[in-house]
Amino acid sequence: MSGWHKRVESAKLLKKRKFANEVHDTDMVQNRFFYNRNLRFAFLGTLLLFISSCASGRLDPLKPVGQNAKDIDGIMRLSAWMAIAVGLFVGAAVIAVIIKFRVRPGDDPDELPEQIHGNKKAELTWTLIPVVMLLFLAVATIPSVFDLHDKGDGPTIQVTGQQWWWQFSYDLDEDGQSDIITSNEIVIPVGQEVNLEITSNDVIHSFWIPQLNGKKDAVPGRVHHWRISSPVPGIFYGECTEFCGLSHANMQVRAVALEAADYKIWQESQLAKSSIPTGEAAKRGYDLFGVHCISCHVINGVYEGAADGNANLASGVAPNLTHLMSRTSFAGSLFELYNEDQSVNVADLREWVRNAPGQKPSRPENRQGMMSFAEILNGPELDDIVSYLQTLGGKPPLMPS
Repeated sequence: MSGWHKRVESAKLLKKRKFANEVHDTDMVQNRFFYNRNLRFAFLGTLLLFISSCASGRLDPLKPVGQNAKDIDGIMRLSAWMAIAVGLFVGAAVIAVIIKFRVRPGDDPDELPEQIHGNKKAELTWTLIPVVMLLFLAVATIPSVFDLHDKGDGPTIQVTGQQWWWQFSYDLDEDGQSDIITSNEIVIPVGQEVNLEITSNDVIHSFWIPQLNGKKDAVPGRVHHWRISSPVPGIFYGECTEFCGLSHANMQVRAVALEAADYKIWQESQLAKSSIPTGEAAKRGYDLFGVHCISCHVINGVYEGAADGNANLASGVAPNLTHLMSRTSFAGSLFELYNEDQSVNVADLREWVRNAPGQKPSRPENRQGMMSFAEILNGPELDDIVSYLQTLGGKPPLMPS
């Protein structure tokens, strides 16, 4: 090869090397960019997860109050600590293997490590340890599962789910007829195991007040037994946990635990029937209620045509409003009935009467939820109905803190 050809080949080789180095540098920059971007995303995701875990709300399953909720919490914490122990062991084992069997200078890349396929000791070890742990967890769990279904010594309350609120019926004299019917808030005596008979009028729901007990499905045509209790007075919050349609996320519930004397007073007040109001605005509202609302709602003593499942709704039932003002919430416990100064939340109540579908998604055209009266009632008429609603029952025995 002549000197000229050698120079040409050398120039070509240098050019290829330069191109390869440029490609390598570009790949390094890109890899560093993607690595840094993934690192930023990982940091951001971890930060968001941490921030979300700091959120505080009324639903708090990590602070059980009732004995049943405490039993569930104990099992959950036991299984969580066992899972953490397994995770730490596996993580430590992985790190130990990485360190011990890492590639060292002078190792033969073609040399295979010792194969342990068919090693009975290893296979028995990683099979028996999980079996023993699961058996231990089963022994701790199964008795509680059966105990949660035992009947308590307290009163029995029928819980009925419908789109998208809860109804509670009390048969005080056990004659098969409900003496008290209320909605959104189940009132229970302190220190007693209250028996629940849970069912549904339309689709499957799930009843859950985490500080008092776990979840229990409400299924049409079936009755599921459950228990709740509280050793202290207070208001405890829950929600439906089975997707049940358009306003599933807005189907909330509250449990109000009262001392024995207060519970007795509450019972007696709930047995009282309503009467025709004497105030002018409330009387006009009473008359308007009789025109527009009695095809669905019941008010004991004055408007009872929609009782016994005769409401013009798919579920056959709308909230009984006889003692509306003795509750702390309305519209499936979505809105507070009282302001922080304990005055009536007239603004939200009026807007609910005016345009309920605008406040809580529903399908009134399919008889699922309250219809809108925005094009039917004028301003003064809305004010009159709200005035009448404020005459229904006394103040709640407990207010939210």
